[in-house]
Amino acid sequence: MEKDYTYEVNNETSDLNQNNILKPYGYQKLFSQVVDLHLDNINLSMDMTLERDLAWALVSLSVEIIEPVKGITKMHAQTWHSQRKGPFFRREFSFKNKEGKTLFHGSSFSVLLDIIKRTIYRKRELPFDVIKPEPDGDFTIEASPTANVNSEFKKIHQRKIYNSHIDCLGHVNNIYYGKFAYDAFSEAECTNIHNLKRMDIYFKSELKNNDIFSILKAYENNKILVRGYNDTGSENSFDAIFEF
Repeated sequence: MEKDYTYEVNNETSDLNQNNILKPYGYQKLFSQVVDLHLDNINLSMDMTLERDLAWALVSLSVEIIEPVKGITKMHAQTWHSQRKGPFFRREFSFKNKEGKTLFHGSSFSVLLDIIKRTIYRKRELPFDVIKPEPDGDFTIEASPTANVNSEFKKIHQRKIYNSHIDCLGHVNNIYYGKFAYDAFSEAECTNIHNLKRMDIYFKSELKNNDIFSILKAYENNKILVRGYNDTGSENSFDAIFEF
């Protein structure tokens, strides 16, 4: 069972804000770190999938923050595959402190990307063995792979994709989307990060090297919404929702 695996991880100093609180994309980094370790342990690593011209591509990530991570913190994490519906693979994760208290948990949705055709793998049968999933319903939070975000956005600034943003799949690594979104925060909003309760990021289209994109921002009750719009491709690239 996947829950038999537990991983000890620490956050990084560079991911703490001026008040020693973990920045939003720091939760993404911790999730990615643990998932990489875990997929390697269950023989579903990127090296294995790439041999079949496939790769895991993140579609959405939802994080519920029960207690903000403060300073350098040693955590124990678990992750498990909880459901498959169509092309979407749902994965849960939970991070606890050394006393066993849950700091944050959540869900991700991923697809298998055919890296040659740049299309989603949709066949029912997979070209490799998958560890037996946990029973349906073993979820940490309510989450979805997609969301309709309809708000009055205002353009904040325009940016360009550079070499350092690109990962081994030839597109912008998901961590940078979180960084782009956080860069749209005001100084007061950065200071208020310790009150962040939940973040949802939806990855809608690939950003690639030399793309020009705009960052847009909106407010909705107790939420900050950030959108990345690919000006080069004339399409939405990502939506991020931060709930306080």
